[in-house]
Amino acid sequence: MLKALFAIFLALFAASTAAAQTHPDFTGIWISQAPDISTLLLPGEEISLTPIGAQRYRTLDQANSPSYKCLPYGPTRGLQSTNPYQIIQTADVFAIITEHIDYRLIYTDGRKHPEDILDYPEWMGHSIGTWEGDTLVVDTIGMREETWLDTSGFEHSAMLHITERFQKTGPDTLRLTVKIDDPVFYTKPFTYARNARREKKDVRLMPARCADNERSLGDALPGIQGPEHKKPPTFPK
Repeated sequence: MLKALFAIFLALFAASTAAAQTHPDFTGIWISQAPDISTLLLPGEEISLTPIGAQRYRTLDQANSPSYKCLPYGPTRGLQSTNPYQIIQTADVFAIITEHIDYRLIYTDGRKHPEDILDYPEWMGHSIGTWEGDTLVVDTIGMREETWLDTSGFEHSAMLHITERFQKTGPDTLRLTVKIDDPVFYTKPFTYARNARREKKDVRLMPARCADNERSLGDALPGIQGPEHKKPPTFPK
């Protein structure tokens, strides 16, 4: 009887181990600097503003950057800053920790978005992930409006819907493709992509708590500088 139970245990363990190995391992510290997403658009894509989006874009001032106010970076900008981030991958959750003292949880256990997420938005939104072969597809909604999409100044509304695709392209490289859908600020969805590299094992995160030494807000000159995109968006006629 004990031998039979032991054999069953070994079979279940082997099955769970095999299942865990069916997906690529993203665990590690990664970096993917991309302050301006207008330069990362896929061929044929454009960023087209609605009247509301255009008005906000024309009046945006870099002196009001959320980072100067020590606010969380949000799900897209958090993975595009000059600082690295760490991925911790398990069977049920894909956790991302940033040096800006923030974290993001991508649930891969089959759960759905909370029904009240739009009533109680979060800095990183709510993310659920599903596997399509070797690609992790992440669906995120419920972001707070204070965050920006990138450092250069694209904003968004509470209706923002992000779809990301994490795909390993080598042992220490990945391709992250991001689709932005926000009908309040943009007339149509747009998609951009960038590459990330995994840092060496001796690299560690160095927590950068903005409030400790942040003086940019006090030094900023309001009304001087707007968005800094190399490829400006399309404005409504």
